[in-house]
Amino acid sequence: MIQMLIKIRKALSDDMSFIKECIEKFQLDDEDLDCRQFVVAVEGNEIVGFGRIRPHKEVYELGSIGVVEHKRNQGIGEMIIKYLIDNFPTDDVYITTDIPEYFKKLGFKKTEPSPKELVEKLERICKSKCREGAIVMVYKKGD
Repeated sequence: MIQMLIKIRKALSDDMSFIKECIEKFQLDDEDLDCRQFVVAVEGNEIVGFGRIRPHKEVYELGSIGVVEHKRNQGIGEMIIKYLIDNFPTDDVYITTDIPEYFKKLGFKKTEPSPKELVEKLERICKSKCREGAIVMVYKKGD
């Protein structure tokens, strides 16, 4: 029922200060933030969640998924993820995460070997944000 009230739309440049604030607060990937990569989940005029498709040199990554604290556990994160998967430019949807159990429920699987760019990102971003146990996962569209 809550999902009827939530709309997902492309992020606007005006949304980025809120998104950046949340990314910092939630300790998410803050590299190369660009509003054209993001979508937001809105309830009325309030942004309640966000996520992005981040291009790398050779792969794309679903990332920076966040839901404001008072709206968690209502399916909003899953809505954002499904929307991004549906709009993903390739059949292999990669994500780096330290909560693999959550993404496993959505059909993601640990992948090894992982794309080199994402392994390097794990070293660079996830370690600096103290994201112990972060791994690369993939969702294969059409499976």
